[in-house]
Amino acid sequence: MMILPQREADTLREIEKAFINPTSVRLPERRETKLYPLWYERDGRRKDDMTLSAFRGKKNPKKVSFRLLYAQGIILVRIDTQDPTSHTNPDGTRIEALEPHIHIYKEGHGDKFAYPLPNEFNHTDDIIGLFMDFLAYSNVINRDQVHLAEPEVLFDGY
Repeated sequence: MMILPQREADTLREIEKAFINPTSVRLPERRETKLYPLWYERDGRRKDDMTLSAFRGKKNPKKVSFRLLYAQGIILVRIDTQDPTSHTNPDGTRIEALEPHIHIYKEGHGDKFAYPLPNEFNHTDDIIGLFMDFLAYSNVINRDQVHLAEPEVLFDGY
């Protein structure tokens, strides 16, 4: 996997980006991953090497993962909810099982470090709200053109 300098990763994470086709964005059903291409402008040129992915678990529909990907493989940001195992960071700090958390690219470690969700994430129990919080955090500027509905009842007792 390509190692991205931290400054470049931070720039890519913070740069304004947009869905290529915002009206096609749908939340995944159980055990499904959806991929959505993004574009952004840099140095006067339009780039389309970022993707947003959304995943939902099979057994637990509350388990979701949203990722901002660069160059089809580098995870710049990832949000995980309802992970049944705890997460131990390379420095020994831990995120407890089932605690919603964020992974932010760190040079030399990729997305191996997890942190508690920042205050910008207000909807940890609502998949649509959490997804929209993720879009805002990832600086997706045409998120207001995304109109989501649940493909199924999220909290159905699975």
